[in-house]
Amino acid sequence: MSSITVAIAEGALGNTDWASIPAKKLGITVKYGPVETVEDVIATSKGCDALMVSLHKMTAEKLAALPDSVKCLGRFGVGLDSIDLVAAKANKVPVIFQPLYAFNEVANHAAAMLLALHRGVLQATLTTRDGQWLPAIQIAETASLQDSTLGVIGCGRIGRNFIHKMNPFFENVLGYDPAITEEIPGVTMVKDLDELLEKSKFISMHAPYMPATHHMIGKRELALMQKGSILVNVSRGGLIDEDALVEALESGHLDGAGLDVFEKEPLPLDSILRRTKNLLISPHMAWYSQSSGPRLIDWGLNDVFTFITEQKIHNGLFAVGPF
Repeated sequence: MSSITVAIAEGALGNTDWASIPAKKLGITVKYGPVETVEDVIATSKGCDALMVSLHKMTAEKLAALPDSVKCLGRFGVGLDSIDLVAAKANKVPVIFQPLYAFNEVANHAAAMLLALHRGVLQATLTTRDGQWLPAIQIAETASLQDSTLGVIGCGRIGRNFIHKMNPFFENVLGYDPAITEEIPGVTMVKDLDELLEKSKFISMHAPYMPATHHMIGKRELALMQKGSILVNVSRGGLIDEDALVEALESGHLDGAGLDVFEKEPLPLDSILRRTKNLLISPHMAWYSQSSGPRLIDWGLNDVFTFITEQKIHNGLFAVGPF
């Protein structure tokens, strides 16, 4: 078989060196280019065997414009809300994604945010740097974890890993995930999201983003949460109504919240979220570690290579296809 050329969307890699080793090992030629417009997609993927993207929007128009040479679309990551999967299927474009590459890292980030908010680390740092020396009771509610209930929304790979890590801290763990039918050790599954919101002092979100989960946490849902609760989201920004969250934090109904993801990314400089009290924010970095970054690129390139050469993959899963 002749040499394989893979197009990688500009901005898809945290470090372009991550692609060098697997590309050299596999004999892949890598081409970088923009995919912001239909014209970009055509130019970048012209003559290529595969196109690989990260959080880039792949609309129906872009997918329909892919050259015939492109045999698959690779997604460097887990979430699929940026790709029109219906259009991919209609255009017979297999889509390969990587749900396992960083489930530990994302769960760890959620745990770090939850525990930091619980202990008032953000508030304590800001007030102490400001010259104050506040008593603990004025910094954060700091409910006793061993007497509290943890609620986990979304109990897939990341959610379960998070539960496994956090279970020893809490008296009870509740889970909500309509897609899960089997029992999860150490978790009481509830069928009603409202029940989880009402009973849990601490809540972490690990649900996928889709039309059915858009703003699944809004003003009504936030009002159902116990006063002084803590909410963490490391999944997708669209799961939470950000305006309603700001209101709940500023009013003191929530003791704190942690967001690694936002409805608009990068977070605009004038976003109110940058100055909302008791809100811990990070720039969509939960996926990262020194191992997970190179691992993602290695797995992604290996999968498009073996799909093109052997019609099978070893690391990720097909979101669409194969055909």
